[in-house]
Amino acid sequence: MLVLFVVALVLACACVAGGVFVVLEARDRGGSDDASDTGAPSAAEQDRYGEVKVAAEATATALVNIDYRDPDKSFDAVAATSTGTFLDQYKASSDSLVELVTTFKSVLEGSVAVSAVDDIDADSASVLVATEGKVSNAQTGKDTQVRNFRLLVKLVRQDGAWLTNDLEFVG
Repeated sequence: MLVLFVVALVLACACVAGGVFVVLEARDRGGSDDASDTGAPSAAEQDRYGEVKVAAEATATALVNIDYRDPDKSFDAVAATSTGTFLDQYKASSDSLVELVTTFKSVLEGSVAVSAVDDIDADSASVLVATEGKVSNAQTGKDTQVRNFRLLVKLVRQDGAWLTNDLEFVG
């Protein structure tokens, strides 16, 4: 029992010492409560973050809104926000996707629930996008099923516009 008490005391002291070292390190690096020292993004950086989020959300919204009665409209909307390898792969699979959507009379309706910039630089960015929606098709009948997706949208800046060049379903 005494050994457990000593071990717990040593661990507690180590935690306190670690906390003190973290605070001292933050002070040495110039940390303060002044808002100008927080590294808050400039107006230009905030605008760029906003542009990236809008572009990623446009791709995600187009992707989660597909109607068998006009599937080309849905696929054209995704293609309009895309470039590079993602666009090539999407175009290559669009005929089979249109056939699948039409055969099963699928209607997928969704929207972006939330998005967040994961990484960004001058010419590329990645955005996490969560969507929520519902789907109905020949198999579900009149009932709808919930379809929520989590996407990692990777974008590049091309001719002044942010376009999706990769997209992963992440959850």
